[in-house]
Amino acid sequence: MRRRLSLTAALVLLLSLLCACAAQHAQEMDENGYELYFLSDPNSAGGGDAIRAQEKRLVLDGAMETEDCVRALLEALLAGPDEPSLSSPIPEGTALKSLKVSGRRAQIDLSAQYARLTGIDLSLADYCITLTLTQLPNVNAVSITADGRELPYRETQVLLSADTLLSSRESGLQPITVSLYFLDSKTGELRAEQQTLALYEGQTRVNALLEALAQGPEDDSLVSLLPEDFTVISSRIENGVCYLNLPANVSLPEDEAARDLMLSALEQSILSLGGVDEVQFLIEGSAEPDGYR
Repeated sequence: MRRRLSLTAALVLLLSLLCACAAQHAQEMDENGYELYFLSDPNSAGGGDAIRAQEKRLVLDGAMETEDCVRALLEALLAGPDEPSLSSPIPEGTALKSLKVSGRRAQIDLSAQYARLTGIDLSLADYCITLTLTQLPNVNAVSITADGRELPYRETQVLLSADTLLSSRESGLQPITVSLYFLDSKTGELRAEQQTLALYEGQTRVNALLEALAQGPEDDSLVSLLPEDFTVISSRIENGVCYLNLPANVSLPEDEAARDLMLSALEQSILSLGGVDEVQFLIEGSAEPDGYR
């Protein structure tokens, strides 16, 4: 029997150390000083923030375009910290592919290495970037893609520095009860297994449910139907409809009956979430083609 709650509790403890990092923006700095946000050493944090700023002197004058300022800050962030007590949450080798500032939102596209991040690791990396870039007066929001693709499981693809304030110690675990559908090895039919999942701050309900489905059932007589390499691009819930965006090369059973059974298990599991009345599968953002099911 799997112990998801204890694992998630550890993740919550780490994320909960994200206190009011955004408040550090107000501190006085040299006019050429900017803050780059990295992970602090959990062994030396002493109960402090999981994200901590390192001051960096950069020559960004008022005559520079906002995109040039964003590029300079992001490249300094990707280069990593100078202090040994800090580490970068961004995977080694990640590079900036493109950027655009639209209105006051910085749209960042990073190389494919960034897509390796999931769960709490993705949240921490997202907000190190967001807190760094929103110091600029003309940037108050950030969106981050990897190799041109949105990353799955985010509640929103537009990130604000103020969102880190939601990750306080008081937020704690938010358990949800769901019905996950697996294959009954004896009857060959789908059977629901009720599980209580610990939802940590910043994690979506769909994210938690998909992770639980991938981990498999607690009952040994049940079998998970999701392929090991199954993935989604993104998910969202709007007006009672859960949109699950799958990549074009998503791994699905070739046999039509097996494919229908797998998608039915996925659909029925998601429908067990409160407020979800319908599941819509998308392929690369488009409605599923005829015959997909």
